[in-house]
Amino acid sequence: MSTHSTILVVDDYADNRTLLSAWLRAKGYQVLEAENGREGLLQANRSHPDLILMDLAMPELDGVEATRQIRERHTLARTPIFAISAYATHDVKADALAAGCNEVFAKPLDLESLLGKIQTTLAHAPTPHARQKAASSA
Repeated sequence: MSTHSTILVVDDYADNRTLLSAWLRAKGYQVLEAENGREGLLQANRSHPDLILMDLAMPELDGVEATRQIRERHTLARTPIFAISAYATHDVKADALAAGCNEVFAKPLDLESLLGKIQTTLAHAPTPHARQKAASSA
């Protein structure tokens, strides 16, 4: 099964990135990786992924601030961002959603729930090319 959708996985723990990326590839997604929010922001700017999975607690630039900065870029403003956190308290979820995350998932991840939400979101999301075209005409 190949979806041709690209997902950017941003997580400072290499084991988490590797496992999540391998699982997504096995589900047919193309996967890009970044090890912190700053690198994730650069990778998102370069590649315009279809969806971003963003850890919230990271060095250099945390996931909340990286999400805010992504939302400020016209070509990325509508890219779905799912926050992932081991500390998914009510306040953390509220901060992530206020920054622009579409969903917040707690670690350990319920992979089937995550996959369902990814599939539903990507089925209704415009492609990166369509997002870029809309941003340039705005």
